[in-house]
Amino acid sequence: MLTLIILVISILFLSGICSMVEAAILSLPLIKARILFEQKRKASKTLLSIKENIPSAVVTIVILNNSINIIGSIFVGQRVTYLFGSRWLGITSAVITFAIIIISEVIPKTIGEHYKVEVSLASAKPLQGLMLLFRPLIGILVLVTNPFKRKSKLPKVTEEEIKIMLQLGRVAGTVETDEETLCNRVFKLNDLKAFQMLKPIEDIYALQADKSLSEVREMIVNSPYSRIVVYGKDISDIVGICQQRVLLREIAKDNYEVKVQDFMSRPISVDENEKADKLLEKFQAYHQHLFIVQNRRGQNMGVLTMEDVLEELFGEIYDEKESAFKVKTDSK
Repeated sequence: MLTLIILVISILFLSGICSMVEAAILSLPLIKARILFEQKRKASKTLLSIKENIPSAVVTIVILNNSINIIGSIFVGQRVTYLFGSRWLGITSAVITFAIIIISEVIPKTIGEHYKVEVSLASAKPLQGLMLLFRPLIGILVLVTNPFKRKSKLPKVTEEEIKIMLQLGRVAGTVETDEETLCNRVFKLNDLKAFQMLKPIEDIYALQADKSLSEVREMIVNSPYSRIVVYGKDISDIVGICQQRVLLREIAKDNYEVKVQDFMSRPISVDENEKADKLLEKFQAYHQHLFIVQNRRGQNMGVLTMEDVLEELFGEIYDEKESAFKVKTDSK
């Protein structure tokens, strides 16, 4: 009788352990496993390896759990028949099945899901050892199940999933509203193109290249921009970029007869379909704050500044000079 009790307790305990580990491993997000690895938690490297090869881990747990339940039930049945006769076999099977459902499935899986981090880390190394032990059998099962798998490999984390996680974080209070807004704007950078952010050619503030400083003195002094576009025959013929401070310095020296073109630098052009995130990289690479946007035919469409791109992230940005210029213009 004692042997039967020990056998039943062993089956319920071992099956419960398998169910708890399975629930913990499956409910633990891959990103959480990566965070634990970055934090250098004990056994986190093993856990991350298991999460990246989750089908093999699940197969291992399923094989072990079902082997315990089936083989254990056979031995229990034999023992019950030996002690009490075959008439008690049906009742015993029903009791064992009910006990497995409650004690070895429902309760352990609830514990595993609730304490998924602790259980996953504690079981990572033993589970890895069992995966190595069952590797030949797992390999056969993988070959058998391959025809039922999708050929295309889906990404482990999608942009939509991250956005939903941000929403859940905001609702839970772990992510601020402004943080969620900023992250969503970052995602949009890959979708925005230069032609969607530029200032049209007819609206730009520009100086003619062959004009002397005396002729455009008022425009230079009152310019709301630190960099001024320079054009040739007409506004669509952009030939350079001037810095306002350089022109003001020459005016302060009374160099009124020099031409605007004497102080301009070569403009840098970008394609109208250049994406916003790539434009930020180019602004950094060229150490520039203003680009000329051209279409496929090489025609100038307008200008784009670093501020225009940053406004897509942080909202409308005004510097003191631009604000003062707008106020002065509106008052007129």
